[in-house]
Amino acid sequence: MRITTQEIREKVIALFADIYHPFKEFQQNIIYKKYWDKCIEAISHRELLSHMIFCNDLFEIPPIKTFLMYYQADFVKITGDEKAELTSFIKKSMGAFWGMVFKFVLQYQGQKNVSVSMNKVFMLKTASYFSEPKERIILEE
Repeated sequence: MRITTQEIREKVIALFADIYHPFKEFQQNIIYKKYWDKCIEAISHRELLSHMIFCNDLFEIPPIKTFLMYYQADFVKITGDEKAELTSFIKKSMGAFWGMVFKFVLQYQGQKNVSVSMNKVFMLKTASYFSEPKERIILEE
């Protein structure tokens, strides 16, 4: 599958609230805008997204873990907390966001919940990595 970051971004923005209805507030409510925008920034960053796909596919590292670790300093600023502790709703919403990207846009067929042990920052215990992509993914410019 050949796809650009712009195509990924457009699909996520257009479909997220309909597919992940319980998390539509994450996209639509100004309270969560900083978090939503950071997720959109990540899928707009071709090199970062390709690393996330690589880590997911080869090492079974959930995309949200790679995302949070990459943006850790930003989340410390956003939350005003050195541990960048996120609310349950924000963590679940971000999980839904990455599910949207991998399952509905990049067309991975499977997923598995694994321990991520992010107890020193973010307070995230488990997350999903994705498996069985329909096709090999090639991110284009």
